[in-house]
Amino acid sequence: MEKETSCINSRAILDYVKNHNDGDFSALFGNLDPEIDALQDPERFLRDPNSWISCSVISKLYKRAASILNDEMAAYKIGRYATENISLGYAQSIIFKAFWSVRKALKHGQKINDRWNRNKRVELVELKKNEAVVRLHWDHKMDVTKNICLYNQGVYTSMPLIWEGNPAAIKEKCCYFDGSPYCEYHIKWPFKNRFHEILSRFFTSKSVLVETITEMEKDKKIIEKKYEEVNLLNIELNKRIKQLAAIQETGKAILSLLDLEQLLAVIMSILSNVCQINRAAIMLINEDKGSLEYIHGIGFDSEIPEAVKNYKVSLDHLSNILVRVTNTGRPEYVPEVKSSSLRKENIMLTYGKPTSVYVTPLITRSRVIGVIATDAVDGKGVPKETRETLEIFAPQIAIAIENAKLYSRLQKQMKELKQSHALLSRSEKFSFLGNLAARLAHEIKNPLTAIGTFIQMMPQKYNDEEFRNNFHKIAMEETRRINNLITELLDLVNTKESHIELNDLHGLIDSMILLISPQSNAKKIKVSCQFDPNIGQVWMDSEKMKQVVLNILSNAVDFTPEGGKIELITKNCTEKKKQDTISIEIKDNGPGIPLSHIDKVFDPYFTTKHKSNMHSGTGLGLFIAHQNMQDHGGIIQVRNDTNEGAIFTLKLPNTPP
Repeated sequence: MEKETSCINSRAILDYVKNHNDGDFSALFGNLDPEIDALQDPERFLRDPNSWISCSVISKLYKRAASILNDEMAAYKIGRYATENISLGYAQSIIFKAFWSVRKALKHGQKINDRWNRNKRVELVELKKNEAVVRLHWDHKMDVTKNICLYNQGVYTSMPLIWEGNPAAIKEKCCYFDGSPYCEYHIKWPFKNRFHEILSRFFTSKSVLVETITEMEKDKKIIEKKYEEVNLLNIELNKRIKQLAAIQETGKAILSLLDLEQLLAVIMSILSNVCQINRAAIMLINEDKGSLEYIHGIGFDSEIPEAVKNYKVSLDHLSNILVRVTNTGRPEYVPEVKSSSLRKENIMLTYGKPTSVYVTPLITRSRVIGVIATDAVDGKGVPKETRETLEIFAPQIAIAIENAKLYSRLQKQMKELKQSHALLSRSEKFSFLGNLAARLAHEIKNPLTAIGTFIQMMPQKYNDEEFRNNFHKIAMEETRRINNLITELLDLVNTKESHIELNDLHGLIDSMILLISPQSNAKKIKVSCQFDPNIGQVWMDSEKMKQVVLNILSNAVDFTPEGGKIELITKNCTEKKKQDTISIEIKDNGPGIPLSHIDKVFDPYFTTKHKSNMHSGTGLGLFIAHQNMQDHGGIIQVRNDTNEGAIFTLKLPNTPP
């Protein structure tokens, strides 16, 4: 609301209507302005000369006064009434009297106007001994009306009465509200002789002094009263600020709690400290049963009775205040239980014996999940500020409870998922073992069949030296194949517990290179290493890592052509928002892995070696390597090099297990 005119003017309207309408001026109030309508005492505000209102509000008051009194000239008469009865208070009277005469007052017209209004500019066009021409230039940006013009005419008419003269005659020659650029008043007042004016000055000075002292005394009382009011407001404001700060801090605390029982205990402690509540109960909706159920409470004389702990009420029971608040989502307050319509036999009332009851809903995501019912600290009822604070706090409580319930459900689901995963894992193991047995039978049957065939033919061809030599060579190869298969099978089935400790990674790699050197040297393969000097001891199970590195190196030697090369590169890897890792790359310059096979190389039994003329494989080596890397919390990846060959990458966590 704009500050355009002093409430000293609205005070005149209130007084005039009150005196001319049998003391009733209530019709002046209501729907004046949102700021005024929201006040507890609008009349007090409109009577306070230190308050300011907009021209729109004062115009409404003039219009309503004219309607109440059925008098179109009400605004003019209010202006005269204000001046004649000094209704506007001592301040205006003092200002006018200080100028000794009408002529002096008109000379200072703009100064007087600025003290009480900001809606116009006052121009003194002509001034004689007992005549004057005054123009009022209205601010077109303000909501000024003809009634404000009439009020000013009334003031100018009664002005001589201040100096004990007779009313002035006033004629409006042109009017802003009829289309002219300004309002022009021609004012004429009865002439006084020089002796009377000098005498008037003498008595006026004394009168002004007396009235000034009286005005100051009144102002002093007003200031003292205002100070008390401001002091009380400050105390209340500080109290509310502390409450809101406590709510904010405790809100953060409860939103971080996920255990429901612990959360409810903290909530009740907060209600007790922040809201000064010594008795409360939380009821939550059980959607499966369609009821409201007790979940937590404080303030009972002794341990909470079993009847209260087991208390529940159907959501169809609409006469119950708890259910009603749950269904409507609106808080309810019963200041006195004894004289209320609440059913006194109710379990909560029987055991709690509350003097008053305040129930507020717990709402989250536009859904009521329950209610909090509270009782007064003393027998005087639940204070308004406590109810307001609880209303602010309730949504945070609702969110915290909902989070805790979701967490509880999630924990339950995780437990069920773990059990399901264990059953699935067991099922997969049985399936795997069955598949393994079938594969094993197939893999062992073929070499045994070949060996058996040769043994059957041995008696007939014993003297055939070529047959004996070929049979011996094939039998040894098939025996080695069976032995390799059983060894890898034992490695797979006999899962060893990991013993992860700090070990020398580079030393381990060097020993594995030495182990495959007979095969690499035979094919004239160059094996080179680029070790990161910043890598020292690494967390790993050395036996399992030997298996991994040896398996990949053996494959690299198998697929690298004669005279080829194999590279091993280690480096420290640090990525944003990711765990630091140790990377080991093993490159060869063989034919690479067909794109159709690259996603299957870590599957059990998948191998391409039996399709080559080098030697056969079981398809379990890379599968075991993959399992070993998982045991380390690491990963194994494979890709084809842009030039030629395959690159296997091992990544180990650079932190203790």
